Amino acid sequence: MSAENIYIRALTPDDWQDLRTIRIRAVKKHTNVFLADPKDTEDKPKEHWQDVSGDKQVFGLFDDQTLIGITGVFTWREDPDGHTGIMAMSYIEPAYRGKGYSALLYKARIDFSLEYKPWVKLRVSHRAGNEASRRAMIKHGFKLIGQKEINWPDGTRDLEYQYELDLKALRTAS
Repeated sequence: MSAENIYIRALTPDDWQDLRTIRIRAVKKHTNVFLADPKDTEDKPKEHWQDVSGDKQVFGLFDDQTLIGITGVFTWREDPDGHTGIMAMSYIEPAYRGKGYSALLYKARIDFSLEYKPWVKLRVSHRAGNEASRRAMIKHGFKLIGQKEINWPDGTRDLEYQYELDLKALRTAS
């Protein structure tokens, strides 16, 4: 593992098997932080995994040719106008954590979101107690906008903290 071999790139439909493998592993290992059910994740068809672009983008974090992390940004289904992107699916293999690579995930998603003109804001959230996620969100300019208690796939009920980034203001400032 060498920092000069670490890079991020947009995934393509050809990356579907690696994406599926790492996403299933992430969801199974961390049902306490992902809003995804492991069984539902595993049952998704090949076409789901190949659909990595359009009004969304999925990125892979690589060490040379090995996929060591993933992240994505999507149009938020709860915004009927389609003006909000939501960041999700972030995962870095344990051996690569704590080395600052999550900054690459944030940069890729924010850069994509700034270029995707239908979006005027970007959302992200974390479960109560996920301090690493909270710190990263604040570091990248996200502002806390609320919290709500939800059911998590691990069978518990807990708070989800929600944050937002004003893309219009960022575009104007550039």
